[in-house]
Amino acid sequence: MSGANALAAPLTGSFAHDPGTFGASWLTCLLSFVIVVALILLSRYGLKFLEPYLSRGRRTRNLAVLETLAIDPRRRVSLISCGKKKGLILTGGGNDLFLGWIEDEAGHLPRTVPPARPDTDPGE
Repeated sequence: MSGANALAAPLTGSFAHDPGTFGASWLTCLLSFVIVVALILLSRYGLKFLEPYLSRGRRTRNLAVLETLAIDPRRRVSLISCGKKKGLILTGGGNDLFLGWIEDEAGHLPRTVPPARPDTDPGE
């Protein structure tokens, strides 16, 4: 008989569920999930609004990456601008390589300091 009395005893604590409590817990979980998803979606728009203020310290006036092209999974060719000059850089692989300056629209290379002639000795 003692076994029957144990089954008939009312449950207390977290095991006590009446029909309304089960539905309320699922409703609470569903509402929490909807709120979390809404906050994630709203943070996306908030970051777009704050981006100009966050990236203000990282902007440079003279140096910028204009375009990048992936050659293979490791290497990329990047078109950079430094002031009014434009150049090509090959990155990835074992080392990085500056490929050179690019001509402007008029077909002129940017002005650079000419290299020293090897036949003249500066000590003479």
